[in-house]
Amino acid sequence: MKNKFTVLIGVVSMFAMAPDYAQVSATSKIDGTPYLDEKFVEGKITLADKIWKVPVRYNIFQDLMEYKQNGQSLVLDPSSVIHKIHFGDNTFVVQKFEFKGKTKNGFLALLDSGKVMLFSKKGVLYLEGRKGGALDGTDLPARFTRTPDVFYYKIGDGELHEIESIKSMIASFPERQEELTLYAKKEKVSHKKEKTLVQFVQYYNSL
Repeated sequence: MKNKFTVLIGVVSMFAMAPDYAQVSATSKIDGTPYLDEKFVEGKITLADKIWKVPVRYNIFQDLMEYKQNGQSLVLDPSSVIHKIHFGDNTFVVQKFEFKGKTKNGFLALLDSGKVMLFSKKGVLYLEGRKGGALDGTDLPARFTRTPDVFYYKIGDGELHEIESIKSMIASFPERQEELTLYAKKEKVSHKKEKTLVQFVQYYNSL
């Protein structure tokens, strides 16, 4: 009998997954990993006012959370009924964001919260192997490779916005724009660097 958690989330067996890289032979060598961390880490999945403690890992490539329960490996789609998932130093939430011109739900890492909430979307590419692809003529194995994180923010309960520049981000804030501009210039805040973005948003949220 399925428990309430399984029914509400609509989980499916991990073995029912159909990954894009399934065409690669199981015996083929694949460099890299589709996961944030291949190891399962004890975590907490929060659904409304319920919390489940289970081992969790994040499949970046497929944008799925994998977890273990009662000896089974299961997955969670990025459903809006999920409040947050926390494991290790990571907290993920489900947000609607634009991907290749379409709006979809996805797991975004929550980097800071307050008046402004800061998020990052992690990405992984799968690259096919190539015969004689290396400079010395040897074969190149198939591989997973991380892509740069894409950062997003939203003000209060407003819409999610991709951070394309610090200048445009500051322009969307309702106050303290001159002060924020000076801070960003002094601290050399980059819209591509997580550390400076987190510091910038933490500064704004502290005002």
